[in-house]
Amino acid sequence: MVLRREATARQLRLGIELRRMREAAGLTAVEAAALLGANRVQMSQIEAGLAGVSEQRLRRLACHYACTDEEFVDALVAMATDRTRGWWEEYRQLLPTSFLDLAELEHHATFLREVSIVYVPGLLQTEEYARAVFSARIPELTSEELELRVRHRMRRQ
Repeated sequence: MVLRREATARQLRLGIELRRMREAAGLTAVEAAALLGANRVQMSQIEAGLAGVSEQRLRRLACHYACTDEEFVDALVAMATDRTRGWWEEYRQLLPTSFLDLAELEHHATFLREVSIVYVPGLLQTEEYARAVFSARIPELTSEELELRVRHRMRRQ
């Protein structure tokens, strides 16, 4: 079994769901591993998303975990067996995994919900809002620099 250096968001999610199912069934990792003819370490690697799991093994686990939701099991099988090598793969080793995960998640998404943060222009800011904006700065401002900037912003109004 080849181990991944870093699991994708999809692989992590699959592992999390398998662990939840196992725990809901009241089984330990050792007991679940025995059902697959594996050991505790291999089970841990599957649940961490570092090792893959075949459709056959996944369905066997779902059966032993008494999971009767076929649609859910089918979705897990799709997650485990999808080998899509999308356009984002050319950026592997060049960008952090989170960038690739986002592109893959968007590729598989059936809908997208987006949140936009509204920034209040300086002359309309309250003192508390200005303090929060200046506090989020990197590198951090000293308390004297922070208060000086807030006073200046308020005087500008």
